[in-house]
Amino acid sequence: MPFSTWSLAKPADSLVAEGVVDDSGHEGLRILLGKEGISFQRVKIWKTSRDPDCATKKARVEHLYAIADGEVIPEDDGPEVIFCMDEFGPLDLQPHPGRQWVERGGTYKDPDRAPRPRRRATCTRPDGVRRLFAAYDLGKDRLYGHIKQTKNRSKFLEFCRYLRSLHQPMCASRSSATTTPHT
Repeated sequence: MPFSTWSLAKPADSLVAEGVVDDSGHEGLRILLGKEGISFQRVKIWKTSRDPDCATKKARVEHLYAIADGEVIPEDDGPEVIFCMDEFGPLDLQPHPGRQWVERGGTYKDPDRAPRPRRRATCTRPDGVRRLFAAYDLGKDRLYGHIKQTKNRSKFLEFCRYLRSLHQPMCASRSSATTTPHT
């Protein structure tokens, strides 16, 4: 159906227009979809790239994953080591609302139990915040990470040099970088 967002009335009308059924009400369609395990859900926002080379880059990344999984044999000049890299930061403690199972407090508290530590965010950061550079080696199934005070080009290249030092016998290095918006 040519709908990205639809109510039950639209697909019911579409089924009648396509000649799939003679007559269909939206309530009958709701029951049928429910039996098939489809339920009404909130709309999710999908981001699309404006990069004209997005399809080419995506195909390259999927090809690298296929090489790492052993589904494709790399060419003679193909990569021997494949990393997935990303950066994250600033790292800081933030409160997480919700519920949890904990021992009772107040008058029902066990008198021998120490007070429960509090998790809370800090408004001041006298020691600054940290950034995480991470890489996943697809061939070795291993995760590498460095925590840095600052995030800039030189720190990123320093992390790349570290990764390259793990595989010294290989002289050539190549990078296929993709950028994604962080939300």
